[in-house]
Amino acid sequence: MTQTVQAPEAPICSVVLMGNPGAGKSALLNALGGSFYSGFSFIVGNPGSSAEIVTLGGKPVELIDLPGISDAGGGGAISSNLKLLQDTLNACNQALLFFVIKPNNGRIAAEDFAVLKTLLTNLTKSPRIGLFVTQVRKDHIPLLDTEKYRTDVLKMLQDNGVDTIYLERNRWSILKSHEAEGFSDDEREAIRTYVCSFVPAKVKVGNLFERIFNIILDFFKKIIG
Repeated sequence: MTQTVQAPEAPICSVVLMGNPGAGKSALLNALGGSFYSGFSFIVGNPGSSAEIVTLGGKPVELIDLPGISDAGGGGAISSNLKLLQDTLNACNQALLFFVIKPNNGRIAAEDFAVLKTLLTNLTKSPRIGLFVTQVRKDHIPLLDTEKYRTDVLKMLQDNGVDTIYLERNRWSILKSHEAEGFSDDEREAIRTYVCSFVPAKVKVGNLFERIFNIILDFFKKIIG
């Protein structure tokens, strides 16, 4: 008798985390069940994307790990990473999208602002996008986990001509600095619950590395210079 081998269930959606190097994207993906490299490294520059299928909320989900936009430095690297992000998002059938930023005393770095502006400006179709604010000092969490902070960040984006229609306004995940081994069990559960609270949808984005590339490059030039 020939035994029928059941094909693995296809993932219902892709979870994509976007941001810059050092924000903690890989650590967050690992908290969702992945096994991506996350840790100290002298080398900056992920050569490409990687993906794993995990079970999340009882359903198969594809986790996608992308390089930070400014990985490896220089205009060529930024341009190629923006194109990789654009191609990855447009290839997703259904997706959950999250920005990951690492503030300094509540302030969003210029390079993080540039990525937020670039992505939000060029999205033409998207699910509601969540925001992970990571590696926050414990005593700063009550200051950041407020309606005022969310409103101030949104106003900063809007004052710079950014349409924030797709960015979740009312609830962001504020996470304290995690240890080298990753998040605690309670933190991992909170991260999973936050991700599963969003509804996946088709994504469409264009011109990330054409129209807005110079804006991002100017931000990085100011930082380096």
